[in-house]
Amino acid sequence: MSDPTTLPRTLSFVCKALGDDVDDRRAPCRQAVLATVGDGGAARMVILRAFTPWTVEVHSDLAAAKVAQLRAEPRATLLFWLPEAQMQIRLRARFTVLAGAEVADRWTAIPDGPRRAYGGTPPPGTPLLTPDDHTYTPNRDRFAVLSGIIDSIETLHLGDIHRRAIFRRDDGFTGGWIAP
Repeated sequence: MSDPTTLPRTLSFVCKALGDDVDDRRAPCRQAVLATVGDGGAARMVILRAFTPWTVEVHSDLAAAKVAQLRAEPRATLLFWLPEAQMQIRLRARFTVLAGAEVADRWTAIPDGPRRAYGGTPPPGTPLLTPDDHTYTPNRDRFAVLSGIIDSIETLHLGDIHRRAIFRRDDGFTGGWIAP
């Protein structure tokens, strides 16, 4: 990281890391933990598909539990870890579930192989006797985009001196330091 000692450079680093990593399959910010309120707090790995200040997108099977959880309570957290920078990034956002015609452009951009993650019988979370009891059948009607409007960005840099910052929508993401 170039300079974690200033708020503007910290936020710039976050935006660059999230924006650049969307297309790099090996980049650390491509994978995140999405934590929702459902089931007493449910967390799972997701792939960051889009980032623009101040929105994020991930894809999901429409039948997945996270979709129902976000429809019931749209507030959720995305957590990223960047090992080389020794930085944790936490985004708090309000998610909307998009499906059908409004996400047709994203569906057509997904290669055939990865499309098998959206659809299948039985739906996600259904108990199976063996792993072979699930069949993969790509189904555009089961494809969803989880679109999040970022409310806050929190960073924790674990350098010689730990530095923690928070940037909030309600203050224009100007940021402030908080105790690590």
